[in-house]
Amino acid sequence: MKPDQRTLHADVATLPAPLCHLVEQMLVDGATFEDVVEAVQERGGDGVTLTAVENFFRGNLALQQERVRRQVETAQALKKALGKSRSSQTRLAEAALLTGLLRLSRKGSEINLKDVMRARLERGNLHLKQQLLRLQARKAVQDHDLNRARIRAEQARWRLTKARIIELQRSLQTEGKPAGISPETLQKIQEIYGLVTLPTAPAASHNPSS
Repeated sequence: MKPDQRTLHADVATLPAPLCHLVEQMLVDGATFEDVVEAVQERGGDGVTLTAVENFFRGNLALQQERVRRQVETAQALKKALGKSRSSQTRLAEAALLTGLLRLSRKGSEINLKDVMRARLERGNLHLKQQLLRLQARKAVQDHDLNRARIRAEQARWRLTKARIIELQRSLQTEGKPAGISPETLQKIQEIYGLVTLPTAPAASHNPSS
């Protein structure tokens, strides 16, 4: 039949009996309203509007109950197929399947497995970013504490050096001339400059018989 010769029905009840039965069966099986409209159009005969399919479903309580019963059976079968595992992947797949079964239309708040996976990845990335920020903040605190400890150590070293210099000045004033520096004063000078006293070489042994 040519497109201009088709009748576009605004009421499912006015469709030919085979097409009316097709609409009802597809809605029971879980098809979306758009799927039903396309299936009717593919038959090549009369067509039906999307609004007509929506009104037909919403005004037929028995059809709605049968669809729910069929969807519950399908969901239970899918859940059984997923197994008893309660891993995050299993729960994710279960949620996506149930959401897909309950949708009536392709538009609006349709959620599929890809959408759920994307949302899960975004939440995971956000969690990782938060962990990274916490680690960076903790490292900054540790670096600050380390720098303060280094400054305190340098200050203590400076005070110790200053005290040794004062003590050395007193020793030099007491001894007088530089030529008369005692071993104790020399040791203090070496401590100030971090010098290590060289070990004294052992005296060579003499053989009495030579």
